[in-house]
Amino acid sequence: MKRKKVFNLFQINLILLVSFAVLSIPIIIVFAYIVDLHLYLDEVNIILIAALITTIASISGTVYLILTREKTERTVKASYTKEYSTLLVISSFGVLGIGILFIYLNGPLSSVPYIVIPLFIFTYTILFFAGEKYFNVNLLRK
Repeated sequence: MKRKKVFNLFQINLILLVSFAVLSIPIIIVFAYIVDLHLYLDEVNIILIAALITTIASISGTVYLILTREKTERTVKASYTKEYSTLLVISSFGVLGIGILFIYLNGPLSSVPYIVIPLFIFTYTILFFAGEKYFNVNLLRK
């Protein structure tokens, strides 16, 4: 019988930081679209501001991970359901933001579902397997 590898809190936080760093520009674009920021600023400026915020958040997150590495490497949980739900929220807003980014970059509005729906399916398939392997969360059991 094969034993499951147990991941510590540092590794889980690292997964969350990398996924946030990759998807934070689309997440910020979602909130900019909600508050109609595109009516006041150019789309390129919104993306530039989102990139600056992403850079600052990624650097501060990396510094936080380095400073708390000793403590979080010794912390192990049976399952990381809270962290997994955070990853689900990050991924869902990120995929939605990619659809809005497609609109910002003058893509045809009628083809947004053809981009977003396969991306959702692909993302949640990856998240399903990552939940079982890294977070010890099985979505089919609950």
